[in-house]
Amino acid sequence: MEIFISIFAGLMIIGICVGLILLIFSKSRKVGKGVFITCLLILLSISFLNSFVWKYESSEIASITPEEYKQLKEGMTPEEVKKIVGGSAMSEEIDGDNDFNWGYEGEHGIENDSSARLYFEDDQLSFKIENGLLTKHNETDSEETHESEAADEEDELKSLKSDAEYKIESIVEDNYKAASIEKIEVNQDMSTDQDNKLIALVYLSFDFKNSAQTSYNMVEMFSDDLASKIGTDNNTINQIAVFWKVPYIGEDETLAKFSYERSGEHMIITDKVSSLR
Repeated sequence: MEIFISIFAGLMIIGICVGLILLIFSKSRKVGKGVFITCLLILLSISFLNSFVWKYESSEIASITPEEYKQLKEGMTPEEVKKIVGGSAMSEEIDGDNDFNWGYEGEHGIENDSSARLYFEDDQLSFKIENGLLTKHNETDSEETHESEAADEEDELKSLKSDAEYKIESIVEDNYKAASIEKIEVNQDMSTDQDNKLIALVYLSFDFKNSAQTSYNMVEMFSDDLASKIGTDNNTINQIAVFWKVPYIGEDETLAKFSYERSGEHMIITDKVSSLR
């Protein structure tokens, strides 16, 4: 609409100029007078309507100073706000028929990159907030950054746990045909200051029928081999404990447990508990 009015006003100015030229010549003086008066009246009408009815204002983007911000009061209309700030907002978000908010860049604030946002409800200023204009930047951005970093760390930890579980499962299934997996639990190692270090709890079943001593020898060998492979292939696992059931000897009992701890690129055994011997 503003563009149309500007173009139309420009045409009227051209019409006034044409009328003035026609007034010079006696033969076209009457026509020139009519063109001049008509265009002048239309231009004055546009000016009047723009000032008192349409109230179109400059579309120049305004910034906001601390002094201007302090003058803004709840209940003000958008027109009253614009008169104080002196131009249009940098951004506008529409929340409803008469609900919207304006964003301004700050000028002469106490911190760089200051800003202000004005919220209108029912075409009246409802409340306002500033950031770095009168007070120091709030902690929102910092909190959001910390939350994002925490979420990234959590996702990374989940990925490491999933990779560790997959690695252990693959080693067992590919190498120990006499064993089957009951479950695998991988948790964060809270005993170290190092990031993303894990503890693996591996619950296995030895499914071949042998004597108790032979079964013990087999599960010990499997446990040592699993710990060795994990120590080499996955440096995120700091500790591993392998629990064994031997169904044909004790169906529901864990009859052996072997615990290991990382030492460099290797795992060393720290504890053995068994009722098979």
